[in-house]
Amino acid sequence: MYNATQVRFLLGESAAGLLRRRISGTVAILIMGSSLLMLAIFSLFTINLDRLLQSVRSGIDITVYLSDDVTEEQRQSLHDDLLHIDGVLGVSYASREQALEGFRQDLGDDADLLDALAVNPLPASFRLRLAPRLQSSGKVADLCHTLGQYPGVEEAAAQVEWIRRLDRLAAAFAVVTVIIGVLVLLSALFVVSNTVKLTIEEGARRMEIMKLVGATNWFIRTPYLLSGALQGAAAGVLAMGILLLAHRVLARQVQGVFFFALGQILGFVALSTLLGMAGSYTALRRHLRL
Repeated sequence: MYNATQVRFLLGESAAGLLRRRISGTVAILIMGSSLLMLAIFSLFTINLDRLLQSVRSGIDITVYLSDDVTEEQRQSLHDDLLHIDGVLGVSYASREQALEGFRQDLGDDADLLDALAVNPLPASFRLRLAPRLQSSGKVADLCHTLGQYPGVEEAAAQVEWIRRLDRLAAAFAVVTVIIGVLVLLSALFVVSNTVKLTIEEGARRMEIMKLVGATNWFIRTPYLLSGALQGAAAGVLAMGILLLAHRVLARQVQGVFFFALGQILGFVALSTLLGMAGSYTALRRHLRL
């Protein structure tokens, strides 16, 4: 552990180093900021696409069609049973008349065709709104099969094949997100490391002198690690500021574009700080061989 005098020296050396290298340091922050901006854009795109998929999933429901001979007592009992199914958030009822009226509205200009019907062919039905944990194709199919066995139920139906395609899309998106995320993160670390290397090489002579007078490797590294952390934080703030301005401009043209919450912004700046520190450590280890 360092004593108070050493800590003051290290902090002062970090600040002095930033001042001595203010031009190269500014260039480093700009380059790092550009790399981190790409990481932030990818993260924001990922979040927005995931929210879009969740929004689409929120429309997944099951329609339970009732038999023509179902009694009022059976209908009310079935309604209560459906409400008590774990994962069913709501149940709405549509009578045969309401179903026909809804079909008439769907037909639009062709609604006159329904006037030729002698009787209403559409059944009464319940529509079940599902919790997210029940919105996978497998669980929807299983629930439809179970509901089809209830007394008074003619059929339980849902767009299972469409949900299955959505599941495959979500799974593929998750895999691509992980792969691209890792590649972008490694690219950012590579850029940060090589950028910080430029500022470290300016102080190579100074570090050699410190080593000759007995300074340990970690004592020599610490000011550069702190400088790298500060540069990383500054680059993260820069990237997030540019992205925020771009979001405000885009939000005027496209509604519903989500931006990072405050906690996510702070987390990104913290990640940028760690990347700056990791880049400094990598540059010191590989290029100065301390």
